[in-house]
Amino acid sequence: MSIPRRRMRQQPGLSATDQHKLKTTLNTTYSEDMNMIAQHFGNQRAAQARITDIDTHGGVTLEWDVPSNTDGSATEDMQFAVRGFDGTSSVVRELGDLATEAIRALSGSPQRESELSRAQHALDARVLVDFAYVQPSVLAMSFVALGMSALTMLAVSSSTHPLLELVHMFVSQSTCYYVLVGVIIVHFLEACVVCAVCQLVKTFQPRQMDTRTQMQWTVGGALFGLFCLHEFASKIMRQFALAESMQRPPQRPGQT
Repeated sequence: MSIPRRRMRQQPGLSATDQHKLKTTLNTTYSEDMNMIAQHFGNQRAAQARITDIDTHGGVTLEWDVPSNTDGSATEDMQFAVRGFDGTSSVVRELGDLATEAIRALSGSPQRESELSRAQHALDARVLVDFAYVQPSVLAMSFVALGMSALTMLAVSSSTHPLLELVHMFVSQSTCYYVLVGVIIVHFLEACVVCAVCQLVKTFQPRQMDTRTQMQWTVGGALFGLFCLHEFASKIMRQFALAESMQRPPQRPGQT
């Protein structure tokens, strides 16, 4: 979404050094993406588009030249709001989305992506874990289904089947009932924990978790318990390990 350019400057969200590095990268390595944004959202004759300003409140200012047969060229600009500004990554993500939208509109190809988006996706693949729901194996689901069915029958059935009577000689029906209630409570608590953790992931990393995936993990935890919780916990631990490795300073040669 474009908004009018503001003349009053606000407190910058990036340091001058970070702004300079980011603008240099965007205006050199991804200059073609900047041109596409300018041509789609601004002027179809735009050329030599470049980022001139990045700040928290005003967003990103894109400026470009428009060739003219009489006056040589004119300069135009447009400002784009950065949604959920949290530093360099949010600026790159926003411009990547805008460039992808522009490229698809101008080329007529709905599958094309901007170079900036591809670079961001490659970075995400190295630092973000895929939280897509993983269904337990058929054997695990069958084990849970048969186990819960058998426990329910032992707990509530009044049948005088010889097999049930044989089991009740060792485990009373009331004991089976309390075990069934306990299992249901444990599965419910597991589902609540999974839902709460998914909500945290969705809050702080919305690219990794959406509402549908959250519901899948929650229902999976309620139905399959530890068989589902184990896979979910392993993803959480891998994400913590990746985050720690990104924050650890590189080891210098000769250090042990």
